[in-house]
Amino acid sequence: MKNKISTWDYLWYALYAFGGLGLEIVLMSLIEPMMFGGISTSNYTPAQTIIHWLLTMLCWGVTATLIIRSSKKSLDFDVLSDSKPTRNGQVISAVLVIACIVLNAFDWGILKIIGEFQKKGLLLFIFQYMYYFFEVVLVYLIVAFGQKFAESLLQKKTQIPWGGLVLCCTWGAVHILSKGSIYTGIGVMTFALLYGVIYLLLKRNSKWSYLAMVIAFTI
Repeated sequence: MKNKISTWDYLWYALYAFGGLGLEIVLMSLIEPMMFGGISTSNYTPAQTIIHWLLTMLCWGVTATLIIRSSKKSLDFDVLSDSKPTRNGQVISAVLVIACIVLNAFDWGILKIIGEFQKKGLLLFIFQYMYYFFEVVLVYLIVAFGQKFAESLLQKKTQIPWGGLVLCCTWGAVHILSKGSIYTGIGVMTFALLYGVIYLLLKRNSKWSYLAMVIAFTI
C-alpha cells in the first residue's frame, strides 16, 4: 500500500534539488580544505579546480538520480516527460533563449561561452561546461517540482510559471550571497523566471526544456 501523497511533498523535492546544489558549499567548506591544506578556492591550481568540479558533478549527479527515481516511485510523478511541444511554443522559447544569451553577452561584454574559453583555456573550459551541464539538471528539477507543487495546491494545470518562481526564490536568490552582488542575483533571478516560462512553453518536455535551459545559461 502506497503512502498518501501530500501536495507539499512536491515542494520538498524541489528543495531537495536545491539542497543538492548546496552540496558544493559542503565540499568547499569541509571536504576540500582537508584535501588541499585549507587554501582558498580563489587560489586553487587548475588541477585542484578540476577536482572540485568533478566532486561537485558527482554529488549533483547522484542527487539528481536519487530524486528522479524516488519521485517516480513515491510521488507517482515522472519529471522525464516526452510530451510534444507545439511549434509556437518552440518559436517563443527560442526567442526567450536568445534573450538570455543577449543578456549574458551584455553582462560579459562578449558571448559568455567565448568569455569563459578566453578566461580559462581549453582544459578548464571543458570541465567548467561539464559542471554547468550537471548544474542545469538540478535547475530543471527545481522548476518541474515547483510547478507540480503549485498546480497541486491549485488543483489544476496553469500557464503561470510557478516553477520559475520557486527557482527564482532558491537558486536565483542565493546568487546574491554567493556572488556578493545584488545586480548579479537579480539577473539570475530573471533567468530563473524565464526558465519557468520556457518549461511551460515546451509542454514540460524534459529533453527540450533541459536543452533550452543549458543553451540559455551557457552561451
